[in-house]
Amino acid sequence: KKGDSASSTTPPTPTPKTTVDSTPKLSATAKGKQPARAITPTKPTDVQRTKAEQLKIALKRSRQEMHISQQRGSGTDEGSG
Repeated sequence: KKGDSASSTTPPTPTPKTTVDSTPKLSATAKGKQPARAITPTKPTDVQRTKAEQLKIALKRSRQEMHISQQRGSGTDEGSG
């Protein structure tokens, strides 16, 4: 039975596959964006900056949502306490 428990712990392997599958999608979208902005190849840094800005914006939004959810949770906890 111990072997069965060990086998149950091994399945986590499929999880990385999902991440690998998601990466090609990101690369595909990036490739699709590059040609559109290839009109101005003189400033490739602009493209990188825009990508970085988009990532920052996404992170900020996600952080704000997390803060909001935490504030709501803390408010309920304080009220019950």
